[in-house]
Amino acid sequence: MKKLLIVGLIVLSVVGMSACGSSGLSEKEQEQIVDQVENLETAEYKLLHFQMDYPAYWAEVDGIVSESYMQAMSDRIIFGYNEKEYRASDMMEMSAEEFEKHKEYMRGLVKSMGMNEEKSSIRISAPYKSEQSGEVFIYASESRELKGKTLTQMNRRYSLDKTEGAWIITAVEQDKVTIGSDGTETDAEAKLDALKYRTHEGADVQYRDNILTFKGWE
Repeated sequence: MKKLLIVGLIVLSVVGMSACGSSGLSEKEQEQIVDQVENLETAEYKLLHFQMDYPAYWAEVDGIVSESYMQAMSDRIIFGYNEKEYRASDMMEMSAEEFEKHKEYMRGLVKSMGMNEEKSSIRISAPYKSEQSGEVFIYASESRELKGKTLTQMNRRYSLDKTEGAWIITAVEQDKVTIGSDGTETDAEAKLDALKYRTHEGADVQYRDNILTFKGWE
């Protein structure tokens, strides 16, 4: 039994090292890239939950994302109410007073819906190689829960390009599912299994031990 356990641990270690080394990057480069994605995930979560205004968001991500990424971000809907939507571009010139007004309204709205105790956990993978030279991928898996039950599961794949010796986040693709409280466990599992970006080149994405955790509307 001990021999089998030792063999099993060796196999797991080899698999883990293969997954982490699949990008062909040095350990230092991998850590830098993961830090960039973690910083971006944190900044965007805080922006969406009114814990950060747009100027503060921009200060956090400047230098780690491309111009094309920021252009796509500017068109993204951040919040909305009373049949009006507000995109990131609307927040660029928003005064601090107007931001606080929207923040107060949105927090009150979320609380009235019983969604103010939402919690989120985000796992980040190590970099994975791409078929394109000078490009790598990183995967993120986010679970949003309310009172211990999963509400939304999101899988994201980030693309990073090496430009002038530095890795820059250039794009993100996302797939998500919402799981209703009236659904069965089987239905929930089927939805989760159908999500994109669960695998890379046919193998399950391997995530790092560190987990980012947030309490949405605190």
